[in-house]
Amino acid sequence: MGDRIRVAESARVKESRSLLVDAFGRKVALFRVEGRLFAIDDVCPHRGGPLSGGDIEDGQVICPLHAWAFDLETGVMRGNASCRVPVYGVMEEEGEIYLSAP
Repeated sequence: MGDRIRVAESARVKESRSLLVDAFGRKVALFRVEGRLFAIDDVCPHRGGPLSGGDIEDGQVICPLHAWAFDLETGVMRGNASCRVPVYGVMEEEGEIYLSAP
């Protein structure tokens, strides 16, 4: 992992929940799903909806505004591979969460 920044304590990201953090000058949504951490841009490219407020289904976050779905691992939109949101490298170490730029 290249340059990384500390963004949160591990305990703040609960299972099947999100945490909104600032990183690299952007709003980033952290998610913990089945124990794994994911980090994606918080802004849906459609109408700017907050992905951190979306439901998680089958490894995807569903935008709360218009139900666009994005894969948490790749950022690719369901049904439209040409649309995606940036994803960040995530590392959990000694109770802290670190991100690397997309």
